[in-house]
Amino acid sequence: MSDYVSASAIKDLLTECPICTEHFDEARRIPRRMPCCVQSICQACLETYSEGLPTLSCPMCRHQHNLPGGVKSLPKEPIILRILDHLKIVKGLHLPCTDCPDGNPAMSRCDDCGVFLCQECLNAHKRVQSMRDHQTVSFKEMKEQPGKSFNRLHKCTQHHQPLQFYCYTCEKIFCVSCTVVEHKEGKGHNVVSVDEAHEEKAKSIDDTLVKLREKAERLEEIKQGLKERHSNIQVSKQAAVVDINKAFDELINDIQQRRGILLTDVEERSSTILKLTQEELDSTSNILAKVTSSTEYTRQMRSKADKIEDLQMMGSSAATLSAMLEMSPKPSLGRAGVSFASTCFSKITPLLKMAGLVKSVFFSPSRDDDLNDAITFEHDQVPQAAYMTRQPLGVKGSLACADLEWDSSIASDDLTVSGPFVTNGKQERLPPRTGCRLLSPRTVQTSTPLVIRPGQTIMFGMEVTYSVLTPEDNNKLIFEAALTDNPVDANKTQTTGFSVLFVTCAAHKGICLKVYYNRLYLSDDNLTLNESGATYSLGLGFVLEEEKHTVHVLDLSQQKLVTSVTPFQFDKPLWVMIHFGSYPNTHLTCELSSQKGRNMHDAIESLIHE
Repeated sequence: MSDYVSASAIKDLLTECPICTEHFDEARRIPRRMPCCVQSICQACLETYSEGLPTLSCPMCRHQHNLPGGVKSLPKEPIILRILDHLKIVKGLHLPCTDCPDGNPAMSRCDDCGVFLCQECLNAHKRVQSMRDHQTVSFKEMKEQPGKSFNRLHKCTQHHQPLQFYCYTCEKIFCVSCTVVEHKEGKGHNVVSVDEAHEEKAKSIDDTLVKLREKAERLEEIKQGLKERHSNIQVSKQAAVVDINKAFDELINDIQQRRGILLTDVEERSSTILKLTQEELDSTSNILAKVTSSTEYTRQMRSKADKIEDLQMMGSSAATLSAMLEMSPKPSLGRAGVSFASTCFSKITPLLKMAGLVKSVFFSPSRDDDLNDAITFEHDQVPQAAYMTRQPLGVKGSLACADLEWDSSIASDDLTVSGPFVTNGKQERLPPRTGCRLLSPRTVQTSTPLVIRPGQTIMFGMEVTYSVLTPEDNNKLIFEAALTDNPVDANKTQTTGFSVLFVTCAAHKGICLKVYYNRLYLSDDNLTLNESGATYSLGLGFVLEEEKHTVHVLDLSQQKLVTSVTPFQFDKPLWVMIHFGSYPNTHLTCELSSQKGRNMHDAIESLIHE
């Protein structure tokens, strides 16, 4: 048995079982073709996996097969068997004579009969009158020939004549006698020559292989993207842990319990999205491995097959290869990560239980624009940490002022963010690029949303200051403040909700304040001239009245109502976002402030209820 195949003597990808890595042989490790993965596995491994039952889970792809006849009902792989015979000859291994009852070593082969002959049987073979014209080749001559020239005879098992025709109706290869009996064209059979069928099916399988190669390239890109996201999530986890430790190290020992809660939250949330990402990565890797191995296997097998073998292989493989084109990995989450927002640390003593907020941050890619991603946050503390206000809070008919902070862990890395203050000057030391950060430049949002409860009236304000170093062109965005329940990571204004814009205006030859609601134009007020050296500071106020389903926009600097929107829905958390224009010749700062609203409480009540 050891003379048949030697692992040290035969090194060829197609002669090795992918499961046990042992070489195929014609005794125990007979190569059996799996119709699911277009690959061959040795009979011994398949019998081990099937455990003698009529069902088999493919060791490669786990596809379930029903095999009433057992493993032996799977077809042998004739190409591999032929390659093995040729390799034995090339390596000088023992091949027994086919006709000799004594099992003498073969020295040559008859191409017409397809048998191996020892010297005595070769002499006898040449003496037979009907075999004198047969072409015999010595093993020495065969060593100089390529493996593909070492052909097996393909004869009809019923009539023992050469296989010359193919029936598309029955998907079978047969001899000329079969065309008269079983495959008559008059009985609805579509019969063509082997050459014609091979040419047509080869074109189809080649097209499929090209598409599979292209799919493998796309899957490889997806795989690399998933690996990058996996790495970013780890970075975001580490960054969140660092932020938590830095914030809590500044506090006294009685908040250590809270620190532990938040660190646990980071672990749980990061584990959840890492698990989802790992599942996507595993799914993509599995499909990629199957596509790559099946494509490479088919190409190599076809490169060594003759037309008959190739046709047989294509007939059994085409459907499986085509099915692989439809396989898709699990849908992608886009970008994801965990983030820690150091919320309420200035009020840590009375609000210890609400201090800090771990969020799972997801970015769902848009079909229209890779940077127009929907942002989703998952955390359990919105009702408690939705806003931090001073008294009165939640008293019907009263005006409560929200204390908000910008989320430095979510902000794009070209802004400088500190608590309620943000400027378009770049940071000296860039923060880590986690999967939580906005890709849209010069964009930031608050660390917590506003949740308006029944009967409440909430106000938040921001002080916006800009300096024009060089006049902007007309109709250019300088600044946007938005209030939305569906924030997006976009290089343009928010698609839904309330947007207040500073825009260069040709009509007023200056800089105007424009208000939109769900992209519907509401108002336009001139602020200042668009000229070098112009500096302007505007106190914006936003009053949200749940009972009247109304949002008011106020110019606190001029103590006037800019516009109101009714009806406005408060059934979802509302996020405050700002976006700075992309022009380096304008210096911008924005500070969240509730103090001005508190000082103007009575005046604001009068403005919104006139």
